[in-house]
Amino acid sequence: MGAKAPLIDAEVLNEFFEKAELYLTPEFLAKLSDDLTGRCRAIAPKFPTFPDLWDLAPATRRLPADERQRWAEPVERLRSGICKANVADVLDDIENWESPPKWLLDWATFWMSIVNPELLWWARWVYAPRAETGALVLLVDNPISLKQEGLRATYGALSSAAQYLGALLESTRSLQGLDAVFQPQVTLAVVYSVYMFTMASWKLTEEFTRVLPPFPVVVRTLLGINRWEGR
Repeated sequence: MGAKAPLIDAEVLNEFFEKAELYLTPEFLAKLSDDLTGRCRAIAPKFPTFPDLWDLAPATRRLPADERQRWAEPVERLRSGICKANVADVLDDIENWESPPKWLLDWATFWMSIVNPELLWWARWVYAPRAETGALVLLVDNPISLKQEGLRATYGALSSAAQYLGALLESTRSLQGLDAVFQPQVTLAVVYSVYMFTMASWKLTEEFTRVLPPFPVVVRTLLGINRWEGR
């Protein structure tokens, strides 16, 4: 019998939304939708080259110069598959690397999700297999279902959970004003932002956002949007 497909716990999801609803205003969601759409359109005429491929991706924007130089040639070999959002080929290539850097999956799937926003960005805050942490772990009813053999199978499980999440959001008419294609990834960013605030014993109130990064800024930062502004 095969492993149980990952399902989203609707009650848990609702609890996260309740904690964040003050900040999920129509204006915030509309701006988010515009910015995410704009990011996809920005690379449509011509896929970026280095150093933008380092600088604009959250996983590598702070990568030291010597590390960039070390990995530039190996990463360049993935570029063709990433440009075409060919997930299977890219994941297979990465799996064949002897000692891939920790940021590689995050970086590669980030760019593929911009080429094709229907693809899930496997950010470290979405799911970290070794630590068994991330937004999807907080939402699925059976976190062990995310743990699969190999990158392709694991990405397939994560994508299945994200698709289920998208269907759930559509049925509950959540995040109205945000393009449906971005709703699963944005929801995961919202969930993980709530988690970070909660773990730090912060309350999502105006009193705390005066001295801490505002909740919407945290969401946008996780989504890697702020770096693209003004481009």
